[in-house]
Amino acid sequence: MYKTLLQKIYYTGLSSAGIAAMRLNKLRRENKAAILNLHRVSPEDNAFWPPLHPAVFEELLRYLKTNFEVCTIAELSEAKSTKPLAVLSFDDGYYDFLEYALPLLRKHGLRANMNIIPQCAISGKPIWNVRLYDFLNSAPHDLINEMEIPRFSVKLEDESSGAKLRFGLQLSRHLKNRPRKEREELWQSIGPHLAKGGRSTRMMSTQEIRQIEDETEVGVHSYEHESMGYESLDFFEEDLRKCQEYFDAELEMPLTIYAFPNGSYKTEQIEVLRKSEIAQILLVGEQFADPSSDVLHRLTTYGKTPGQVKMKALGF
Repeated sequence: MYKTLLQKIYYTGLSSAGIAAMRLNKLRRENKAAILNLHRVSPEDNAFWPPLHPAVFEELLRYLKTNFEVCTIAELSEAKSTKPLAVLSFDDGYYDFLEYALPLLRKHGLRANMNIIPQCAISGKPIWNVRLYDFLNSAPHDLINEMEIPRFSVKLEDESSGAKLRFGLQLSRHLKNRPRKEREELWQSIGPHLAKGGRSTRMMSTQEIRQIEDETEVGVHSYEHESMGYESLDFFEEDLRKCQEYFDAELEMPLTIYAFPNGSYKTEQIEVLRKSEIAQILLVGEQFADPSSDVLHRLTTYGKTPGQVKMKALGF
């Protein structure tokens, strides 16, 4: 509560000091675009990976409509406006996009980019780290500390949200920054415990993705959400092939947008995507994008207050 109040005061101060206006002018002058990377929009609370509350998301939409020309990824290179350009770019394909984000986008007459994970749409299960966060968010202290994870000696200190957050981030980093084969070996000591936790975050199904494709721009976020900077070129090419087959056979639409998971990639993978007729390639990078480029940086966008989220949209 106290931290949220401090954040509100801080970001309100930035805005009132004219810094927001300076950033907007800089974006316009340098012809850069703000591609906002989002994930979940939901009133559900999760200490490990807090969704953007629908009320905060709607305030963000109002702000963007007033100060930006909001378009899709495909429209970036051709968009003409006196305002700077912005894109709402969602990753993963969570069901709460249908519940909360899409109704608000419709209300404000805006479209978004959604980069889905085919394996999640097929299985109905979220990616491994979200399953882990779901477990940590609901499991008691003793159950979490039952896990014996190779080369990971950290234990959860107590039941507080702060302790859980610290533990969850350390464990996620321990698993994330390595090739899939290594992570799966470590996962064998974690997976059996997850069944003892609470419910799992719901994903959009293939049929539900097909239902939104007329009003939402659909790209891919790899087939199973692996950090490609740790994988071989053969692994990447096979993963891309499966993505293309899914778009052809299941969604019956061309695959033109590819978003690298975790912002992790190798330069040669970008060349593979170009040769495969991928028109736009999305990274993270925490910087503004050049609308004329086929490789586009995004800004991770989150926050508990409208002021915080607006400033994130301006690169803070």
